[in-house]
Amino acid sequence: MPKRWTGTPLLVIISSPSGGGKSTVIRRLRTRHPEFLYSVSVTTRPRRRRERAGVHYRFVSEAAFAAMRQGRRLVEWASVHDCFYGTPTANIRRAKRLKRVMLFDLDVQGAARLKDSVAHVVTLFLRPPSWAVLRRRLVGRGSDSAARVRRRLQTARAELRRTKEYDYVVTNNRLDSCVSDCESIIRAELLRQSPR
Repeated sequence: MPKRWTGTPLLVIISSPSGGGKSTVIRRLRTRHPEFLYSVSVTTRPRRRRERAGVHYRFVSEAAFAAMRQGRRLVEWASVHDCFYGTPTANIRRAKRLKRVMLFDLDVQGAARLKDSVAHVVTLFLRPPSWAVLRRRLVGRGSDSAARVRRRLQTARAELRRTKEYDYVVTNNRLDSCVSDCESIIRAELLRQSPR
């Protein structure tokens, strides 16, 4: 894969149910390819223990989020588990200006909205290897109450029914294999001659 890809920017949305591993896969892809950009989303949800503001998310108040929406500074936004998430329009402009691959960590709502709003988007869904593994990952985080875990699992069922909306589906069973599969998809899209 080229170290510095130039041409039409490639926007790659990676989705999974909560606990499906999208953040880990994106982190590994960026370790392998530091030239890949990452779209930092804005959210009103509280910061988790290991998260850093401006790296994992931009954490904002509901009033600030509403101002961004009203000022058309979000290309897409959604309400998930009583919190708001959105993609700043500036992120898309940055990818286009720098002509680089940009990775997006979005749920199915955000993915559908971004795909409707922006041309030439590639969508990739990470499927957990089993329901038991997904449940174990969510409980193992230790950051959510039992009620919240149940709610996330309920949302996951609905999200898994929407995998047909994605260009690619990769099972996240062994992390290295999953990252390599995602890398191969991105490589194939970079080599594509006709626009998507």
